[in-house]
Amino acid sequence: MQSTNTIDQWLMNNSFDVSDFSNYTELYLLKIKKKLTISVIIPTLEEEKTIGNILNILISKLILEVPLIDEIMVVDGGSNDSTISICEGFSEHVKLVHEKNILPNADTSKGKGNQLWKGLYICNSDIVVYMDSDLKNFNERFVIGIVGPLLKTDIKFIKGFYERKLSSSQTVTNNGGRVTELCARPLLNMVYPELSGFIQPLGGEYGGYTNVLKKIHYSSGYGVEVKLLIEIFNNFGLDVMGQVNLYSKEHDHQPLNALSKMSYTIMKTILNSKFYDLNLNNNSLLIKNITNNDNTNIKIRSEEHIQCNGKGRDMCNNYFKYCEINEKVLIPIEFINNLNNDNKYNLQL
Repeated sequence: MQSTNTIDQWLMNNSFDVSDFSNYTELYLLKIKKKLTISVIIPTLEEEKTIGNILNILISKLILEVPLIDEIMVVDGGSNDSTISICEGFSEHVKLVHEKNILPNADTSKGKGNQLWKGLYICNSDIVVYMDSDLKNFNERFVIGIVGPLLKTDIKFIKGFYERKLSSSQTVTNNGGRVTELCARPLLNMVYPELSGFIQPLGGEYGGYTNVLKKIHYSSGYGVEVKLLIEIFNNFGLDVMGQVNLYSKEHDHQPLNALSKMSYTIMKTILNSKFYDLNLNNNSLLIKNITNNDNTNIKIRSEEHIQCNGKGRDMCNNYFKYCEINEKVLIPIEFINNLNNDNKYNLQL
């Protein structure tokens, strides 16, 4: 068991604040001095309300004002709203790619992790920043906070943390991050106590050196964040990992039964990890049949995106819906790159 003193020490030594990296020109000059390139990879799936503002800010602040970013890549997972057309409007500075078109013959499963992994496959930069596409309060600090420690310290992988606001018609609180507090944090404390110091282990704003990220396994869906923590810890140790305070994150929230899917995936990812392989292979899940039609601050996605919505197959009873969550482990990109060209597109993962 990792002692609380050790965790306290790690928190003091490996936690940062975005305000410590407010000199963007200094970061740019340091990037040039170290001869490094930086990509921002953004997975999207029906985020028409927020993606345009995110891209506009990244381009204006971190490409045109200070050229800190060398590439912005959007990896779309099959949006049916205006997300794709909005991204196409930024084509001068944004590379829009489609999940299905990258390694099309690889046996993967649709999902956020698959988009991140495929984005990494076609990325040639030295540093990758992963950024969620649903942030309502986005500004450039979300990228600066990730890039700063990677450029100015020996940290190789860093995650953002923040308050997660849960909104309702009556009040605004910091009770967001329900899956983190009710699922991921307790299980990590039991199984991987060394990682218990991460304040937002499931946060979607993080990054690292590609020579680290390309050596580890990803998970195809919502297990990807915790999978990366475990993989980097197991392969490189806790000292190369850090976190940065980004203050607050505001976004729409998943319906409760979609969080059941997310929790199921995260628990399975942790318990099937390298040193605690329980070989849990069941993909079947009953989710609550939600009848509340209040869509305030609730993320609604098209019905076919079964891995990340509240949909499922109707059953004879009215209490549950049935779904299958087929999360897959994705092999390291470095391994794919070492294959000869004849085998590269016929992967069985």
